[in-house]
Amino acid sequence: MKSTLGKILFTLLLLSASSYAQSSLASYALKTNKTVAFVKEPIVITFVAHQKDHTDHMFFSLTPHKSKEYTITLLQKKINDSKYHDSSVTFTYLLFPLQAKNLHINFDFIIKTASDQAIKQSYVDDHDNSVAISTYDTKIMLKPLNIEVKSLAHQVDLVGDFRLTSTIDKTTISEFEDINVHYLLVGKGYDVNNSSLFQKTSQNISLFTNIHDAMKKITQEGYIIKKEYTYAFTAKDNFTIPAVKLKAYSPSKKIYYTLQEPARNIKVTKVDISTLVDTEEFPQEKSIDFTLYKNIFIASIIFFAGFLTAKVSSNFSFKKRRKKFEDIQNAESVQALTLLLLHKYSTQDIKEFIDTLEQMEYKKTSTSLKEIKAEIIKKFK
Repeated sequence: MKSTLGKILFTLLLLSASSYAQSSLASYALKTNKTVAFVKEPIVITFVAHQKDHTDHMFFSLTPHKSKEYTITLLQKKINDSKYHDSSVTFTYLLFPLQAKNLHINFDFIIKTASDQAIKQSYVDDHDNSVAISTYDTKIMLKPLNIEVKSLAHQVDLVGDFRLTSTIDKTTISEFEDINVHYLLVGKGYDVNNSSLFQKTSQNISLFTNIHDAMKKITQEGYIIKKEYTYAFTAKDNFTIPAVKLKAYSPSKKIYYTLQEPARNIKVTKVDISTLVDTEEFPQEKSIDFTLYKNIFIASIIFFAGFLTAKVSSNFSFKKRRKKFEDIQNAESVQALTLLLLHKYSTQDIKEFIDTLEQMEYKKTSTSLKEIKAEIIKKFK
C-alpha cells in the first residue's frame, strides 16, 4: 500500500514538474478572429509565442491537423530573433470551413531548444548542406479552437464579394464563322472552381471553352480572384447564347445576391457554297528546286537560336546570381545570419565569418552587420 501510494505521489510530482517546465519555456496564445461563421467563410487564426527561458536558442513549430471538414493555409510566419536568446514568432493561418457543424481545430506545437555549443557543432558536422543542429524538442498541448459553422439558407455558386462582366465581338456571323464571348469574374472570397458557366448546348451548336486564372492570391479576406472565361460558338442556324446566372453569398455584407449576364441572340447568315468553288483552271507550274533556299533558312534559324540562347543564358545567370544572395541581404540580425550560413552555406568557407559573427554577438568587434554581409557576398561570388 505504501509502495503504491509512493508511486502515485512520484507520478504526480513528475507531471507537475513537466507542466511547469513546459509553461516556463515560452508564453503563447492561440486565437481566431471569429468563433461563428458560415460554410466557406474565411477565418483568420493567429498564434503568437515568445521565449521566456533565455538559456538557449529557441525555435517554434506549429502544424495544424488535416481534415475534410475544412481547408487551412499558412499565410505568414514572422520570426523576431534580433535579441540574443530571446525569440518570438507569429503564425497566421486562413481557414475555410466546409461543413456546417461545430469544428474543433487542433495543432501540434513544438518548442525546440539548442545550446550555443550545438549551434557551433552543427557547423563541424554539417558537410552535406543539411540541417544538423541538435535540438531538444518539447511538445506542448494546445486547447483546440472551437468554431460554430452554420449552413447557408440558400444554395449558392460563390461565397464572397464578386463582379461578373462580359463582352462579345459581334452578333451576326456566317455559318462558317465563330463568335467569341468573354466573361470576366473578379472578386474576393472562397476559391472558384474551373467549371464552365454553360451546361451542354443543343446539338446544332458547337461550343469551345477556355478558362484562365489571371489571378489567384490568398489573403486574410480570402482569395483575390480574377478568372477569365472565353467561349467560341459556331452554328448553321440562328441561336441564342444562354444567360449566365451565378448565385452568391457575401459574408462581409451578410446578403445573398445574383451575378447575371443577359442572353444574346445570334443571327447566322447562309453562304452559297457555289461561290466558294473556284472553277477556273490554271496551267501547272514547273517544279522549282528549293533545296538551296531551305538550307540557307535552316542555317539562319540555327545561328539566331544560338545567339538568343547565349543572351538569355547570360541574363538568366546574372539574375540568378543576383537573387542568390537575397537571403543574406535580408538577414535582420547576427543570430539570423549565423543560422543562415550554417544551414545553407556550410559547403562554403564560412569559418572566419562565424568567428566574426560570434564576436559581434558578444560586442567584441566594431564590425557592423552591413559590412559583414558585404564581405560574405563578395567572397561567395
